[in-house]
Amino acid sequence: MGHSILIIDDDASTRTLLTSALQRDEYDTVTAENGAEAVRRLVESKPCVILLDFDMPVMDGHDFREVQKRVAPDVPIICLTGAVDADMTGRRVGASSVHQKPLDVDAVRSAVAELCRLPHAHRHTPEVENSIGPARDAGLGEAPASLTRPPE
Repeated sequence: MGHSILIIDDDASTRTLLTSALQRDEYDTVTAENGAEAVRRLVESKPCVILLDFDMPVMDGHDFREVQKRVAPDVPIICLTGAVDADMTGRRVGASSVHQKPLDVDAVRSAVAELCRLPHAHRHTPEVENSIGPARDAGLGEAPASLTRPPE
Protein backbone atom coordinates (compact mmCIF):
# COMPACT_ATOMS: atom_id res chain seq x y z
CA MET A 1 0.00 0.00 0.00
CA GLY A 2 2.84 2.43 0.75
CA HIS A 3 1.02 4.46 3.43
CA SER A 4 2.91 5.07 6.65
CA ILE A 5 1.25 5.57 10.03
CA LEU A 6 3.04 7.26 12.93
CA ILE A 7 1.88 5.78 16.25
CA ILE A 8 2.72 7.90 19.30
CA ASP A 9 1.88 6.45 22.70
CA ASP A 10 3.87 5.98 25.90
CA ASP A 11 2.19 2.61 26.51
CA ALA A 12 4.19 -0.15 24.80
CA SER A 13 1.23 -2.54 24.67
CA THR A 14 -0.89 0.06 22.84
CA ARG A 15 1.89 0.67 20.32
CA THR A 16 2.28 -3.08 19.78
CA LEU A 17 -1.47 -3.65 19.41
CA LEU A 18 -1.89 -0.86 16.86
CA THR A 19 1.28 -1.76 14.97
CA SER A 20 0.17 -5.36 14.62
CA ALA A 21 -3.35 -4.45 13.47
CA LEU A 22 -2.19 -1.84 10.96
CA GLN A 23 0.58 -4.00 9.53
CA ARG A 24 -2.04 -6.72 8.90
CA ASP A 25 -3.82 -4.06 6.84
CA GLU A 26 -0.55 -3.57 4.92
CA TYR A 27 0.38 -0.17 6.34
CA ASP A 28 3.94 0.72 7.20
CA THR A 29 4.15 1.76 10.84
CA VAL A 30 6.59 3.93 12.76
CA THR A 31 6.32 4.26 16.53
CA ALA A 32 7.38 6.73 19.17
CA GLU A 33 6.91 6.59 22.94
CA ASN A 34 6.68 10.37 23.44
CA GLY A 35 6.31 13.59 21.52
CA ALA A 36 10.02 14.39 21.36
CA GLU A 37 10.80 11.06 19.72
CA ALA A 38 7.79 11.56 17.43
CA VAL A 39 9.14 14.91 16.19
CA ARG A 40 12.32 13.13 15.07
CA ARG A 41 10.27 10.42 13.33
CA LEU A 42 8.06 13.03 11.66
CA VAL A 43 10.96 14.85 10.00
CA GLU A 44 12.53 11.55 8.92
CA SER A 45 9.41 10.51 7.01
CA LYS A 46 6.05 12.21 6.58
CA PRO A 47 3.23 9.78 7.45
CA CYS A 48 -0.26 9.54 6.00
CA VAL A 49 -1.85 9.69 9.47
CA ILE A 50 -0.66 10.25 13.04
CA LEU A 51 -2.19 8.30 15.93
CA LEU A 52 -1.50 10.49 18.95
CA ASP A 53 -1.87 9.87 22.66
CA PHE A 54 -1.98 13.10 24.65
CA ASP A 55 -0.94 12.17 28.17
CA MET A 56 2.74 11.25 27.82
CA PRO A 57 5.99 12.09 29.61
CA VAL A 58 8.86 14.12 28.11
CA MET A 59 6.74 15.90 25.47
CA ASP A 60 2.99 15.43 25.61
CA GLY A 61 0.58 15.29 22.70
CA HIS A 62 -0.35 18.97 22.90
CA ASP A 63 3.28 20.10 22.60
CA PHE A 64 3.90 17.61 19.79
CA ARG A 65 0.84 18.92 17.95
CA GLU A 66 2.21 22.48 18.05
CA VAL A 67 5.45 21.33 16.38
CA GLN A 68 3.59 19.07 13.95
CA LYS A 69 1.46 21.99 12.72
CA ARG A 70 4.68 23.73 11.59
CA VAL A 71 6.45 20.68 10.14
CA ALA A 72 3.60 18.70 8.56
CA PRO A 73 0.34 20.63 8.93
CA ASP A 74 -1.52 18.59 6.33
CA VAL A 75 -1.06 15.26 8.15
CA PRO A 76 -4.28 14.42 10.02
CA ILE A 77 -4.31 13.44 13.68
CA ILE A 78 -6.32 10.65 15.25
CA CYS A 79 -6.51 11.30 18.99
CA LEU A 80 -6.05 8.34 21.36
CA THR A 81 -6.93 9.20 24.92
CA GLY A 82 -8.09 7.90 28.23
CA ALA A 83 -9.28 11.37 29.27
CA VAL A 84 -12.85 11.80 30.43
CA ASP A 85 -13.19 14.84 28.15
CA ALA A 86 -11.89 12.97 25.07
CA ASP A 87 -14.07 14.84 22.56
CA MET A 88 -13.03 18.21 23.99
CA THR A 89 -9.34 17.22 23.75
CA GLY A 90 -9.81 16.13 20.15
CA ARG A 91 -11.59 19.31 19.12
CA ARG A 92 -9.02 21.50 20.87
CA VAL A 93 -6.20 20.09 18.75
CA GLY A 94 -8.14 19.65 15.51
CA ALA A 95 -8.15 15.84 15.50
CA SER A 96 -9.93 14.12 12.61
CA SER A 97 -11.33 11.60 15.07
CA VAL A 98 -11.08 10.71 18.73
CA HIS A 99 -10.81 7.20 20.16
CA GLN A 100 -11.32 6.59 23.86
CA LYS A 101 -9.11 4.08 25.66
CA PRO A 102 -9.46 1.17 25.97
CA LEU A 103 -9.34 1.30 22.19
CA ASP A 104 -11.74 -0.27 19.74
CA VAL A 105 -9.01 -1.35 17.32
CA ASP A 106 -11.43 -1.94 14.46
CA ALA A 107 -12.74 1.63 14.79
CA VAL A 108 -9.17 2.97 14.73
CA ARG A 109 -8.38 0.85 11.65
CA SER A 110 -11.48 2.20 9.89
CA ALA A 111 -10.53 5.80 10.72
CA VAL A 112 -7.00 5.23 9.38
CA ALA A 113 -8.31 3.64 6.17
CA GLU A 114 -10.70 6.53 5.58
CA LEU A 115 -7.99 9.16 6.04
CA CYS A 116 -5.48 7.33 3.86
CA ARG A 117 -7.98 7.36 0.98
CA LEU A 118 -8.08 11.17 0.98
CA PRO A 119 -6.07 13.21 -1.56
CA HIS A 120 -3.59 14.43 1.11
CA ALA A 121 -2.50 10.85 1.82
CA HIS A 122 1.27 10.62 1.70
CA ARG A 123 3.10 7.63 0.31
CA HIS A 124 6.78 6.88 0.67
CA THR A 125 8.25 8.56 -2.40
CA PRO A 126 11.41 10.53 -3.13
CA GLU A 127 9.23 13.65 -3.62
CA VAL A 128 7.85 13.37 -0.08
CA GLU A 129 11.32 12.79 1.35
CA ASN A 130 12.63 15.84 -0.55
CA SER A 131 9.84 18.02 0.82
CA ILE A 132 10.80 17.07 4.37
CA GLY A 133 14.50 17.80 3.91
CA PRO A 134 14.25 21.57 4.49
CA ALA A 135 12.46 21.04 7.82
CA ARG A 136 15.10 18.53 8.88
CA ASP A 137 17.86 20.89 7.78
CA ALA A 138 16.27 23.76 9.71
CA GLY A 139 16.64 21.78 12.89
CA LEU A 140 12.93 21.11 13.37
CA GLY A 141 13.74 17.46 13.95
CA GLU A 142 15.29 18.23 17.28
CA ALA A 143 13.08 18.90 20.26
CA PRO A 144 14.32 21.52 22.71
CA ALA A 145 16.60 20.06 25.39
CA SER A 146 14.08 21.05 28.07
CA LEU A 147 11.58 18.68 26.45
CA THR A 148 13.90 15.74 25.97
CA ARG A 149 15.55 15.72 29.40
CA PRO A 150 14.11 13.14 31.78
CA PRO A 151 12.30 14.69 34.75
CA GLU A 152 14.51 15.24 37.77
